[in-house]
Amino acid sequence: MATVFEACIVDTKFLDLVDKVAEKFLKRENGDRVNVVHHNDADGICSASILKALLESLGCEYELICIEKVYPAIVEKIHESRDGIFIYTDLGGLAADMIEKYTKTVSFIIDHHPAKPIESEKVYILDPELAGISGDVFVSASTLNYIFAKRINPDISKYAYIAVLGAVGDYHDRYGGVLGFDRCVLDEAIEFGQVKVKFEGAKERYYIEAFDDFADNIAPKLTTLGACGYLERGYEDAVHVCFNGFNERILKRVKRLEELREKKFKEAIDYLKNGGLQKTKHIQWFDLKDMFNPMGVKAVGEFCELIKDMTFMDMDKYIIGFQWIPPLVPDVGEIDWKGSKVSGRVPTQLGRTILHGKALGLDYLIPKASEMVGGFADATHRLAAAAVVDVGKERDFVEAMERLIEDETAKNS
Repeated sequence: MATVFEACIVDTKFLDLVDKVAEKFLKRENGDRVNVVHHNDADGICSASILKALLESLGCEYELICIEKVYPAIVEKIHESRDGIFIYTDLGGLAADMIEKYTKTVSFIIDHHPAKPIESEKVYILDPELAGISGDVFVSASTLNYIFAKRINPDISKYAYIAVLGAVGDYHDRYGGVLGFDRCVLDEAIEFGQVKVKFEGAKERYYIEAFDDFADNIAPKLTTLGACGYLERGYEDAVHVCFNGFNERILKRVKRLEELREKKFKEAIDYLKNGGLQKTKHIQWFDLKDMFNPMGVKAVGEFCELIKDMTFMDMDKYIIGFQWIPPLVPDVGEIDWKGSKVSGRVPTQLGRTILHGKALGLDYLIPKASEMVGGFADATHRLAAAAVVDVGKERDFVEAMERLIEDETAKNS
C-alpha cells in the first residue's frame, strides 16, 4: 500500500509546504528545547501527543502547554518566560502576526483552521487551507501533525491510530467516514493493524486495537478530560491515555466530569428558557458569564452544539454564546486580562443555507465582528467558529455581527 504521502498527492503545493516547514524545524537553530502550545479538545490533545512522540524520538527537551484560546495576553506570557522553539498546534492559524510580535526565537503554527499567510523569518505556518485544501473536511490537526512528524521520522507510523482518534474527535467522520488526508492516515492505521473498520448502515466506525474500543467512544472522553477538566489539568491524563489507554482512576475522573457537564448544561438550558436567551433579527445569543465554572471555555461551544436544534431555538438565526475566560491558565499562570470566549454555531436548517452559499458563514462573520470590537478570532469554520473579546463587549459583538448580516442582505436585495 502507498504511504500516506504517495496516496494523497493531489497538489504538490501542500507537500512542498510540509517539506519547507519540516526542513526549517530540523535545523533547530534555537536549540533542542521545544514548547508545544496546543488546544484542549481531542484533536488538540492527539496533536500534542503525536508531537510528543516525535520530540522524544529526536531527543528534544520539551514542554506541553495547553491553552483554550489564542490572544495577546496569553501569547506574551508564554513567550516572556521560555526559550527555544515554539509550536502552536490546532490553533493559531489566524494569529500569525500576533505570535510574531512576541516571538524572540522561532515559532511554528501547525493548524488546520483558516489561516492568514505571513512572510516572516520568525513564524512559519503549516496549514492545508493555505494550499487550497479544506481543513474542516479533509485534514484534522492530528492528521496534519502525523504527516509533519512522519516526514521527519517514519517510525511515527506506529501512532497513526492517534491521528484517527483526533480526526474522529473533530467530527471529520460526520459524512459517514473520514475523507482526504484523514482517509490516507486511516488506511495506514489499518495496514499497520492498529485500526479496523466496522460498517453500521451508511456510517463507518473505527475500532482501535490498542483501546479495544471504537474511536467515537474514546475521543469524547479525551475532550471531556481536556475541556471540562481543563482547570484541573485533565488534558495531562488525556495525553497519557493516547499512549497507555484508560485506567480505573482516569475513567472515574471522566465520569465525574461528565456528570458535572450534564448538571451545568441543564442549569444553562433552564436559564435560556427563563429569559436568558436574547434575540436580534438574525441572531439568538446568551451570556453565561462564569456559570460554567470550573469547566473550561470549550464548554460554551459544546453547549451551543447541544442546543442548536432544540425546540426553543429559532432555526433561521445564528447562535452566539459567551463564557468568561478564567484568569488562571494552568500551564501559564495568572493572566492580567478579563476576556469573554465567543462561540458560534448554526441550527441545521441555517447550516444548509450557508453550505449552499445563500447565507454568510461564521468563518466570515465571527472574525470580522471580533475585529470590529477589538477582539481576536481563531479556529473558525463555516458552521462553527470562536473568538475572544473583552468582558463588557459582548453586546457590541452581537451588534457588529448583526450589521455585517444586514449589510450583506441589503447588498443582495
